[in-house]
Amino acid sequence: MKGRKAPIFHLTDLEGRLHSLSDYRGKVVWLEFWVTWCPACQETLPKKDLLYRSLQNPGVVFLTVNVTGREADPEKVWEVMKQTGYGFPVLRDKGRQTYDAYGLTSVPASVLINAQGEIHGIYDETVPLTHVIGELGKLLSSA
Repeated sequence: MKGRKAPIFHLTDLEGRLHSLSDYRGKVVWLEFWVTWCPACQETLPKKDLLYRSLQNPGVVFLTVNVTGREADPEKVWEVMKQTGYGFPVLRDKGRQTYDAYGLTSVPASVLINAQGEIHGIYDETVPLTHVIGELGKLLSSA
């Protein structure tokens, strides 16, 4: 997967705005895939929200993708966002279309895409967040 072109996506966020990978050409993109029922997602999302809120680099875009095709009730995402107050954008996958296009098999999953639109790495729940942040730093220092 590393080094191959990242699959294109066209997904709407919870406010109805359309996001496409091409919108972020020239930037490093962090995609965070998650679902509402996942204990590991619920454990790491507060840390990732803190990361999102502290990112002050215009060369980085942090987006989360709710994998609606793995949700028992895809509408529950609004309730979760309201209860938690997370500030990050939430894109809604079209079932599992984007999740499958990236070859993912579990959640949470982080995907880093370099400024050239290539996959730098895919990280599942077993990879420490500090490692993924380190990889983000490498991408930014080489940009």
